Amino acid sequence: MIAPQIKDYEPLYPNSPMFLGFDGQEISYQGNSTCYPVFVAEAAYLEKQIAMCLTIQQQVTLSDDVGE
Repeated sequence: MIAPQIKDYEPLYPNSPMFLGFDGQEISYQGNSTCYPVFVAEAAYLEKQIAMCLTIQQQVTLSDDVGE
């Protein structure tokens, strides 16, 4: 099961609870960097057995002269 504190677009830090086993034991996120879960528990992904997607934050700078 997805841990109750997991929310769309809220940061998930390394070693934070990510899942709960049926015995109530927490299973931690084992990544090395902060990520952002999206599509948490979406019904459309149930048949594909996908609990959520994990994304990373990036900053992109666009030039003002695009298309010139």
